[in-house]
Amino acid sequence: MDYITSFFTGHQWMYYVALPLSVGLFFLVRAIQMKTRWSILNPLLIPVIIIVSLILLTGADPKEYQDGTSVITWLLEPCIVALAIPLYLKFKLIKSQAVPILICCTVSILISFVIAYVSCHLMGVNQNMIPTLGARSITTPLAMDVSDRLGGISSITACIVCGVGILGAVIGFPLMKLFHVRNPKAQGLAIGACAHAVGTSAANEQGETQGAYSSLSLIVCGVMTTFLATPIFMLLNFLDTLFNW
Repeated sequence: MDYITSFFTGHQWMYYVALPLSVGLFFLVRAIQMKTRWSILNPLLIPVIIIVSLILLTGADPKEYQDGTSVITWLLEPCIVALAIPLYLKFKLIKSQAVPILICCTVSILISFVIAYVSCHLMGVNQNMIPTLGARSITTPLAMDVSDRLGGISSITACIVCGVGILGAVIGFPLMKLFHVRNPKAQGLAIGACAHAVGTSAANEQGETQGAYSSLSLIVCGVMTTFLATPIFMLLNFLDTLFNW
């Protein structure tokens, strides 16, 4: 009886409902999205809003939700590895276009850091926010490592990466349609470079080619950022010193 009382009066209930709630909301929203074709009904965005609202309204412990969904976290790594399957299927085609792909990914990385640099200066925020924001477009583990290595705030980077990924998955393809970007290879490269694994999952739903090129862009941008982030950041610091910005 005491256990039942503590179950309902404490926050333990969140641990038990976290997994079925998350999975149920994902498939429910995904079914609605497939029926309506509304990109705003993203199966990652809407469940996040609902679950966060539920935690805030009930006062539940977020740690219990995290523990309850630990199996999903455990499955995240093999899911990311599985993104290599469409990459393998299109490997011969990708190999023949290696140079333009590398150029596109390099430009994407530069743009990411330059936008962070300019934005931080315009808003007058702390210098630590430049590396914090600069690594926002690559997958979370790499982004946190780059941010921490350059003196950024890795926990904020992780939150921003998740937000950017969801935003890219929601508006990425409608935005490219608006600007008449029809080539599936270009679509895949853009989504993978800007919205990492979350965007790649949306690209796989669009087609095999989009998924393969998005997976490639995700991998290449992640690896190249770990190498290029330090010299880029050193260059930005040099410009700060040179122009007294």
